[in-house]
Amino acid sequence: MSAATPTLHSTPLSRRVTDVIETVRWAPAPPWGRSAADHTRYLVYLAGSMLIWTVIGLGAAALIGLGLALLG
Repeated sequence: MSAATPTLHSTPLSRRVTDVIETVRWAPAPPWGRSAADHTRYLVYLAGSMLIWTVIGLGAAALIGLGLALLG
């Protein structure tokens, strides 16, 4: 009796990251809607988006500062 082992098709990490970025980039924002749940979903999306862009901006500024410190 042999055990059946599933074949795992692993995708490279870079491809998975690219897929997530493309999904987030092209996903539409939720509509404002009429219910409290729709409003909450929109506000969470908005706050999360602002937080992520702030982190990206601070990371970029840190990298630029590090680059300038290494040059000077």
